[in-house]
Amino acid sequence: MEDEQKMHMDGDINQAEDDSLPFPRARVVNLMRGHITEGKQIRSEVKDALNLWLGNLLGKVAKEMNKSPYGSIGIADFQRAVNPYDQISNLVKDEKRLHVSLEKLKADADQIQRDMRRFFDQIKGSE
Repeated sequence: MEDEQKMHMDGDINQAEDDSLPFPRARVVNLMRGHITEGKQIRSEVKDALNLWLGNLLGKVAKEMNKSPYGSIGIADFQRAVNPYDQISNLVKDEKRLHVSLEKLKADADQIQRDMRRFFDQIKGSE
């Protein structure tokens, strides 16, 4: 009888912990483990913080999908809602591409400037 009460109390404690997080902690940790080097420890506060962050992100996406004027939410609404988050990696790639392009433009501009100086120096006869 006492064991049943203890198990029931432990179950209530675990249920209370589960209710404070939007997703089952074990599932979030298992997903993290798939991308973290084996043997690294993940601190408890990181597990909970990621779980809460994912819950907040889900809330933002759901609010955006709710802007749909229709009675049901479709895949197009989902794609519209997650598009800003998917675009982040594209923005990083674009930033790198733009920096490379700017460096090329700078090099071209420097070369043109040198060519112009050489040309006008020849015309002026001061070489």
